[in-house]
Amino acid sequence: MSGTVDPVAAAEERARIARARLETSAAALRERVDPRTVARNAAEGLREQAEAAAAVARRNPGIVAGTLAVAGLLIARRPVLALFRRRGKDTAGGDTAGGAKHSITHTAREGAKGKPQ
Repeated sequence: MSGTVDPVAAAEERARIARARLETSAAALRERVDPRTVARNAAEGLREQAEAAAAVARRNPGIVAGTLAVAGLLIARRPVLALFRRRGKDTAGGDTAGGAKHSITHTAREGAKGKPQ
């Protein structure tokens, strides 16, 4: 009977191997979801993306400057448009009585501090 394999011993060996595999997988999973590891991987990914973006910007400075100008105007569109609207009202109306900057109706509509009511 030296050639026969004990089924209990074989099952215990398979269980030991499966347990070791499970512990290895669990340790790898703990390492992947560790906040420090996640933060390190995110920082590394951001650094790689920034390096790639910087390389593209160095190759295409005109496109980058134009894009930044458009983005700046998009962000500041209301103050810029208000500046042009005010300038158009001041020059189109001509001189006002007493050198006042705004008409009475305009001042009454905006309130005492020049803000809309």
